[in-house]
Amino acid sequence: MARTKSIVHYVAVSDLSQPPEEHQGFRIEVEGRGGDTEKNREKALEIVNQKWENGEIAEDKFPDGITRDNIFYVPPQSAKGNMETTDQELLPIVQGAQEIVQLTKLQIEVQEAAEEASPYTPIIEVILDRSRPLSSEEKDLAKDKKYGKIIERVGVAIANQEEFRENCTGNGKLILNAIAWNLESHPLLSLKPESEESPSKNTEEEE
Repeated sequence: MARTKSIVHYVAVSDLSQPPEEHQGFRIEVEGRGGDTEKNREKALEIVNQKWENGEIAEDKFPDGITRDNIFYVPPQSAKGNMETTDQELLPIVQGAQEIVQLTKLQIEVQEAAEEASPYTPIIEVILDRSRPLSSEEKDLAKDKKYGKIIERVGVAIANQEEFRENCTGNGKLILNAIAWNLESHPLLSLKPESEESPSKNTEEEE
C-alpha cells in the first residue's frame, strides 16, 4: 500500500498593508511533515518565488516584494472546528483556507461512506417504506456485521460535515476571491478562450 504524502498548507498574502479582511493571495501546498517548520516554510517561499519568476504572478500583486512575512501557516482543523495549535489569531484568508481544506476532507469522507453504503440502499428503502419483506439475500446482507458499521459511518460523516459547516466563519469565500484574483493576473490559467469572455466584461473594457 502506497504511503500517503503529508501536506502542509500555507497562504501567500500579497499586500500586508491592506486590512486583514481585504487580503488577497493564494494557497500553497507543501509536501512535508511536522507542520510549520523552517524547512516547510522555506519550501512555500520557494514555490511563490518560482511562480513570480515564471510570470504566474503579476508584479503589482506583491508591491513590497515576496518575503517570509508574506507566508502564513494554515493550521489543520478537526471536524469539531478546533485548530491544531496556534498562538495568535488567524487572518481571515488563512481561516478561509483552513476551512476549505477541512470541508474538502469531510466531503470526501461523506462520499466514500455513501459509496460503501450504496449496496444497502434497497434494504434501507424497504425498511423506511415498509413496502415489502426483505428478500433472503437482503436479510443476509443486513445480518452482516459490516451493515450496521457502514450505515453508522454514513451518519457520522454527514453529521460531522454539517456541524463543521455551521461553525465556519464564511471566510472560505476569500479563497474563491483569491482564485479569481490570480486568474485575472495570469489569464492563461483560466483556460478560457477570449471569444468566450462574458459580454459584461467586454463592455466594461470598452467603456
